[in-house]
Amino acid sequence: MSSARRGAPRNGARGGSDDNVINRADIADEIRRAMIVLAEGERKAKSLKDKIIVLEQRMRKRKEDGLDHNELEALYREQVKIAEEQKVRATDESILTRIRLLADVQKSSEQEEGLLSARNSSSRTSGIDFDGPSDSPVPSPADNRHVRKIGGSRTSSQPPRSNTDKLDGTASEASERASKPKIMYSLKEEVAFKRKLPGGKPEDQDWIQGEVVRVIGEGKSRRYDVKDIDPDAVGGNNIYKSSASQMVPIPPEGTPLGDYEPGKQVLALYPAATTFYRAQVKSMVDGGARVLVLFEEEDVEKSIARRFVLDHKG
Repeated sequence: MSSARRGAPRNGARGGSDDNVINRADIADEIRRAMIVLAEGERKAKSLKDKIIVLEQRMRKRKEDGLDHNELEALYREQVKIAEEQKVRATDESILTRIRLLADVQKSSEQEEGLLSARNSSSRTSGIDFDGPSDSPVPSPADNRHVRKIGGSRTSSQPPRSNTDKLDGTASEASERASKPKIMYSLKEEVAFKRKLPGGKPEDQDWIQGEVVRVIGEGKSRRYDVKDIDPDAVGGNNIYKSSASQMVPIPPEGTPLGDYEPGKQVLALYPAATTFYRAQVKSMVDGGARVLVLFEEEDVEKSIARRFVLDHKG
């Protein structure tokens, strides 16, 4: 169900100066905080709009009620105030400058990575060994995330894909992922990730929900320790090694997110579980707060919170 892992650079690969990495993380944090404030303003504006609609309906029924009229005028004034504040936030030159700066730094990093990839193309296919030995726990054969979370219903509806299906998806998706910029992750960041297990192939692992708890190295040699958030993780040791090529960021709560087009292939968190699976978008529901998706091998659509539907083919 998963695609092949992109090879990691050698440990000796240089990823630019430490200052660039630190600045990039700081800038990304500032932009994230600004987006959260902007999202809160949107929430307030929507709440006011709902109140105004209710009062306008009451006004039509009770025109003689002067109190309703005064309250409605107060809401109109507050709505105008919030609209003006949102306009200022959305056009804040300091945030726009940071976004442009982050884009320039990312572009420079991609160019450096492209040069390194050209020199080490022969080693990219065996990049799994570059991370070194893993001290992550080996799960028992009974390690089934859905059995622990929702019983056998999900397992029965998701039969294993054939080897031919896996190989067909691996080449095209690995090529597509190689063309995308490498993302730098920060501590406490929520992600969907694949566990790096001794002797295991990345394409055989599920995408599971986790949190970055340690950042190792800098630049293109950066690696991560990621915590499996499932409290029932096998063996009680739920920290695994991973790399940026085997991780997908989960947007923080409150982040403004766009709508998906029907038919789009995504990676979605399965209900009542901590595992992500491939799915197809059917429609946006609840004002864009949730997405109606159809998981592979299933016939019933499911509603998933928007931030847990990731723009990634898995």
